[in-house]
Formats: sequence, structure tokens, C-alpha cells
Amino acid sequence: MHEISVLHPRDAAYFDETTLDALSRDLGPDVAENIFCRALEDIAQRFIHIRNAYSAGDHGALRKSVHAVIPIAVQIGLPTLARIGRDVVTCIDQSDPVALAATLSRFLQFGESAISCADLGIDLSL
Repeated sequence: MHEISVLHPRDAAYFDETTLDALSRDLGPDVAENIFCRALEDIAQRFIHIRNAYSAGDHGALRKSVHAVIPIAVQIGLPTLARIGRDVVTCIDQSDPVALAATLSRFLQFGESAISCADLGIDLSL
């Protein structure tokens, strides 16, 4: 008989302040805010595609969509989301459906938490 472990990840969503400051300094606050908002919208749209691809069992499309979120997350200061995204890609590449389900769930929860807090104007910098 196999034992099933239930994990309860407690990742707190945060934006890396150094990345956000550099973005604002390099591009100016208005342009940086525009890029930030568009990036969050892009991530939210990709999450829809990710859910659909996972539900359809289309691991190729799933991998492509998750992989596309990683540089966006890095650009706007979400290094943990990028790291979890790389973990999801690894699970797909290793054909591990149990790990994929758990890691993808964590990826989506973390990303949606960051998006929700940013939408509410909550400061999530370190």
C-alpha cells in the first residue's frame, strides 16, 4: 500500500523590490507601471490557457504556456513564481503527473495571489 502525503505550501506572494525599483528607474515610473500592469494581465490570460491545456491533457501547450510566464515573472519581480514555473516544466518533462498536479496548483495559487494583491494595491515588496 502506498502512503499519500498532503502538503500545505505556505508561500507568501511578494514582488522583489530591487527589480521593481530598477524597472522604475530605467524606464520611468509611468512606463514601468504600464509594463507591470500589462505583464500581470498577460500572466492572468496565460493562466486561463494553462488551466485549459492541463484539463485537456495537452502537455505540450501546458509546457509552452508555463514556460512563457517565467520571463514575465522575472521581469516584474516575481522570482518565486518563476522558480515554481521551472519546477512545473521539470514535472512535465519528467512525465510525473502527481508532481505536476501539485506543482501546477502551487504555481497558479501563488500567481493568482500576487495578481489579486497587486489589483488591490497592496504593497507586496520585500
